[in-house]
Amino acid sequence: MVINKKLYPGILCVVILLTACDPGVPGGSIEVRGTGFAAELSQTEFNALPPVQQYAVASKLLGTMFRGISVEEYFDTSNGISNLVPRSNNFLANLRTTLKTRLLTTDVLVYDTIIDGLDAEGNPVAANAKYLFSNNRPQELPLARIKEYPVSNDMFVHWMAYFLTNTIMFSPALEMEAPDISDAQNMYRFLVLSLAAELSVREIVRANLPSLARWRVSRSPENHALEAFELYLGLFDTAEDSLRGGIACKDLYLTPENQDYLIRRTDFPNTIPQLILGNYYVTTCDDLYDVIAGHPLLMPRVTEVIINYVMAGRSQQDRLKMIQAIVSSGATTFQDIFKEILFSREFLLNTERPKSYEENLMPMLDRLKWSPATNQFPVDKRIFFRMVSDSSRNMYLPAMGWDTMSLKIGRLPNVPLDALSFANYHKSMREDLLMKAASYRGNVNNTSGLFYDETGAIRPFIKQLKLNDFIDFLFLTALNRKATDVEKADLTSIFVPLFHTIAITGSTELAVRDFRQDEIAIITYDYISRLPELYYFNAIN
Repeated sequence: MVINKKLYPGILCVVILLTACDPGVPGGSIEVRGTGFAAELSQTEFNALPPVQQYAVASKLLGTMFRGISVEEYFDTSNGISNLVPRSNNFLANLRTTLKTRLLTTDVLVYDTIIDGLDAEGNPVAANAKYLFSNNRPQELPLARIKEYPVSNDMFVHWMAYFLTNTIMFSPALEMEAPDISDAQNMYRFLVLSLAAELSVREIVRANLPSLARWRVSRSPENHALEAFELYLGLFDTAEDSLRGGIACKDLYLTPENQDYLIRRTDFPNTIPQLILGNYYVTTCDDLYDVIAGHPLLMPRVTEVIINYVMAGRSQQDRLKMIQAIVSSGATTFQDIFKEILFSREFLLNTERPKSYEENLMPMLDRLKWSPATNQFPVDKRIFFRMVSDSSRNMYLPAMGWDTMSLKIGRLPNVPLDALSFANYHKSMREDLLMKAASYRGNVNNTSGLFYDETGAIRPFIKQLKLNDFIDFLFLTALNRKATDVEKADLTSIFVPLFHTIAITGSTELAVRDFRQDEIAIITYDYISRLPELYYFNAIN
């Protein structure tokens, strides 16, 4: 029972009413649109941008969700690179619709079967699997599903769940003693199911607070209360409140290691109401959970945590304006919050920040038409194992200061750019992918790719590109812009002496010799890998 101090002891009060919000009604059925500082970038404004800038914005929006759109998917390239025309005038509107569209259950099973090589009984078969995982599979599989599911509500849900398990709010905190890999699995699955059901933020927080995964991180009743105030309300000076919250939760405890860290109850529950946060009396741990889930600070705090990552490059004042705008819009679900940020003019046009490794590598895989079937070590069938679990590789996320589901406080909002972290990031982008044309050119293990089809023939679109246009195509694919005249001159000065790559035709335009595209790509992408903008989401304005 939760009792408001002002009404105690005569009248019971349901705390949720204090927030002017009904968490009992699933959110998201009516899509909330941002206003004010969170106003969305309209389709008209988007269409008014030059075509290449449209592509940069589209890539920024999708890239934040770890997905990419290739040059040929976005543009009608029938008139070549010099006259690019977008295939659609409704990209933003269509993407909004796509992110609400759920895959059929049968289709989800098809993609899961491809990823894991499932047999008739639903068991993974390594020989038939598109990807291979380690014992840390619960940390690795989400990346495979984000990569393989078509852009849809299902993909969006898995991306949001992955994002949230790397924040202080929902991290399984695998670095600690009590949590284990099952907590990562359970927390992630809990979020996927809750987000897919469009439960409200308040419902999801209320359901997570009593979970074993949360208790294994907090460990004791008093600390359980303290962390609830910090994680979900942003209150960090609550010593007395945490002590009283701990009293309300005193009949719950976590067993020691030799008893598997399980939640148990005593025979001595609290019976004396405890005043917390200056306004609420709680007697049981359930009362405490109700206060947290129904508190007016919950939505601003949750929104703040997400904005601090997505808009890390903005000033504190701007981020505060975004928080206020989203909370004022009536957002109730995580879908509401994420979409208002991602589709906002402030994010798409005015925010510049470093990309995380996943935001850079995974969209690049899409744009380069990469397939694990090319089996180019280390960007092969074990790619997600190498990112999460293989400490011997450059692409190992913890070596970039970007641990997956491991840190108690979650990932830091700012992508680590210290010398060691960025060295691993840069080396992996450059050496593991961009300078290994075999992983994206095609004609490896009967795969089609960026340059060649599965038969080994040069794709017609690529074949007709002269050298300058081919350089533009490579730049568009990697940087979402064309090369400058200076960059083309720099690169051409390298290519021309390599006569085996250039066909001197007598015309004013240099041509690329057949089947030499990958050699030019390696040099061009080596050049691009050294440009700072490769590692940033850039502002348009």
